[in-house]
Formats: sequence, structure tokens, C-alpha cells
Amino acid sequence: MGIRHFLKPDDDHPFTGYHMLALVLLFFGTIIAVNIVMAVAATSTFPGLVVENSYVASQHYNETLAEDRAREQSGWKADVAAPGGVIAVRIVDRDGLPLRSLAVTVAAGRPSTVQEDRTLELFADGDGYRAGEALPEGLWDLAVEARDDGRLVFGARQRLQVKAGGPG
Repeated sequence: MGIRHFLKPDDDHPFTGYHMLALVLLFFGTIIAVNIVMAVAATSTFPGLVVENSYVASQHYNETLAEDRAREQSGWKADVAAPGGVIAVRIVDRDGLPLRSLAVTVAAGRPSTVQEDRTLELFADGDGYRAGEALPEGLWDLAVEARDDGRLVFGARQRLQVKAGGPG
């Protein structure tokens, strides 16, 4: 007595309203169960937060835009790579000269989860800056910030694919 028997009623076992109710409940029950599993998986891996308090951040939005425009007018650019998973950043001015003596940090996180988020302080290394630890293989969202005497003077965001043992 399997599904074929259930779907092929005969005169002794007609298809009744109870059979239809069972089919409808199974159909919608499956859809609801899958939706619950997907919603729990989505909210447990990524909370969707970019800032802790969006209302407070919105109160300073115009100031943030003005600061961003001023930084863009400086003409500074950053080259970000991750050879072997180690983040390397080279910041240059509008003439292409490397900028040294900045305090550079990188906030690194996966696009879909916050479980591996980390902030790395980079140290000066020749014409650029380098992290002291390697990132695991995979896709990373990086937010580079450079400060001079505690004041944010440069910021950049980049998505980077880190490859095991190879150039990033």
C-alpha cells in the first residue's frame, strides 16, 4: 500500500474530502516548513546591519557626504591585493607617490555572514602596508581606512577573492 494506491482509488476506497485535505495540508505544510528553514538560516548567518543605529547615522549623513567628497578631491587611490591571503594595500596620492606614515586598518568580512568578520591593523612594508595574518580562501568585502593623527583621511571599499596560496 503505497502512494499509487493512495492516488488510484477504487470503488471500495473512493477519493474523499479527507484525502484532498491531506494533500492540501502536505503541500502547504512543505512550503511553510521550507520557508521557515530558509528564514532561520538567512537571519542566523547575516543580520543585515551595516551600522548599529541607522537613525543616528542618518542624522550625520550630509556631514558624511561632505567628508567623502573632500577625500575624493584629494585624488588618493588604493591598490588592494591579497597574495597568499595576506592583505597588501598601497595608497598613492594624485601624482602616484606612495603615502607613508598613515595608520591603516582593514575591516574584512564575508558578504553573507558576520561570523568571520575581523579588523586587521596593517603595518608599513616598503611603499605600502601589509597585514600580519592571512585571510582564509574565499570572497571577502574589505573596508580600508587610513588615519593621520586619528583623523580619517582615506577610505575605500573593495570585494576581493582570496585564492589559496596564490595572488589575490
